[in-house]
Amino acid sequence: MVSRPPEQWTQARVLKHDRGTTVTLLTLPTGTVVIKHHRLHTWRRWGDALWHGSPARRAWQGAQLLQANGFLVPRPLAAFEQRTAGTLRESWYCSEGLQTQVPLDRYWRDQQKHWTRLQRRAFLQSLAEFLRLFHTAGLYAGDMRDANLLVEDAGNSHWQFYLVDLDRVVHNERLSQKRRLKNLVQLERTLGRRVHASERLFFLYQYLGAPLPPPAQRRTLLRRLLRLRKRKDREYARRRARHASGATGTVASPGPGQVSLQPARTQPHAPISCCIVCYNEERNIRRCLESVKWCDELVIVDSFSSDRTVEICQDYPTRVIQRAWPGYVEQKRFALSQALHEWVLNVDADEEVSPELRDEILAVLQRNDPAVDGFYVPRLVYYLGRWWWRGWYPGYRLRLFRKPRVRWGGVNPHEKVLLRGQADRLHGNLYHYTYEDLHDHLQAINGLTEIAAHEMALRGKRARLSHLVLHPFWRFLRFYFLRGGIRDGLPGFLVAATSAFYVFLKYAKLRECAGEQDYEQAQDSAHRSREALGRRREPSAGSDDVPHPHRAPLGSRH
Repeated sequence: MVSRPPEQWTQARVLKHDRGTTVTLLTLPTGTVVIKHHRLHTWRRWGDALWHGSPARRAWQGAQLLQANGFLVPRPLAAFEQRTAGTLRESWYCSEGLQTQVPLDRYWRDQQKHWTRLQRRAFLQSLAEFLRLFHTAGLYAGDMRDANLLVEDAGNSHWQFYLVDLDRVVHNERLSQKRRLKNLVQLERTLGRRVHASERLFFLYQYLGAPLPPPAQRRTLLRRLLRLRKRKDREYARRRARHASGATGTVASPGPGQVSLQPARTQPHAPISCCIVCYNEERNIRRCLESVKWCDELVIVDSFSSDRTVEICQDYPTRVIQRAWPGYVEQKRFALSQALHEWVLNVDADEEVSPELRDEILAVLQRNDPAVDGFYVPRLVYYLGRWWWRGWYPGYRLRLFRKPRVRWGGVNPHEKVLLRGQADRLHGNLYHYTYEDLHDHLQAINGLTEIAAHEMALRGKRARLSHLVLHPFWRFLRFYFLRGGIRDGLPGFLVAATSAFYVFLKYAKLRECAGEQDYEQAQDSAHRSREALGRRREPSAGSDDVPHPHRAPLGSRH
């Protein structure tokens, strides 16, 4: 039977098929069996089989190993190999077919919607205990995600787990932390964006068991997990990009000075809203709106501009809302609340969506992958008559996301999007026309540092001497040397110097704010002390009627 292709088997259903592996469910009079067919079609797979043995033989050994340690696996039935002149070409692993068990990803997706919070936690606790016992026995599975782990509901909040991908199961008395973390990240990715942050932490603590490690060790472990998860996110993003490029025929992003000639797609896609916050952007707003007019909805939140900004916006199918300026975070949060569609593109008025980025976004909306909730976009800055491919680039920003999965955070003037879910990266550039000239740049620095210092003062931050000396120096070194600003000549030096000046001025104004607050607190303290001692004087009593010097409140000085 196995000498023929699976498509020719009677009573057979192909469960998985790719270049190297085919998994087939075969129905027989005595029951069902699953046959996993491995083809050694690459040098890498052939060398791996030569060194470690055929995949079918390793799966057989893995099943025996798990059964010996008390873990559930589909009952192994047979292993076949085909060799030519002693060289392995193909192998088959045959095991009993499971009927009542469900793949972990599908089970969690279907059941968690109907569970209470306690039921969700009970399932996560059972899964964490299974993984803890698995690792305590010195066992490791190379791929423990999605359909490779089956779930059986045993009733009364008890579950049993079956591992079905057995050719990468190994045993080691001292299992390394790297392998433990890899299995943890695989399960976390399988549970996906339907797991809250508190539930992820609960799952980790249940896996660690009691007593928990000290807080310092837990923080180190969490940092390693987050780094590994981000690396996996980037890896799968590259795979999805390659798959999408091969399926749709898209072209790579152009390099410096290149222009894409690829036309925009017109196929149906998920609707998208574009949110723009602006104030007196007559110079930039038309260019911005031209680059995003393909969106299904354009939401403009204007802070009562005194130039032609609103008039220009009315030339496009926009919804213009005028609202007083409450701050960067609050205004962006309001603009997001006005969007009607699930997908939202956040663009500033001095930015422009490149044709390459537009085509990538449309391709993303056509796929509408439920596993991805947001996309980071590289931003290319135009300043002093040139495109800055060093220093500021790529400067990834989360600009495309699902509205229900985000909230605005950060601190004025540096607001940011906080995403609950998985994110990928896009390659098309978002053009940023930042400042007209050096004078405009310095004016912006003065205003932004005023806001930043005020926000830090409200949070109780203090400016030390190291902030005034070391932080600007490090900013200059990072931009000019580490990020290649030195290769841009005098403009690179000017931008590095203004970046360092921004940091210095921010902490200098914070120090000034702290001095004003200390002065006011001292006066209030002295006033309360005189009242407590009964020595409060009348306004005509001596020199106390001389008013204290008054300083303008923060934000009114220019």
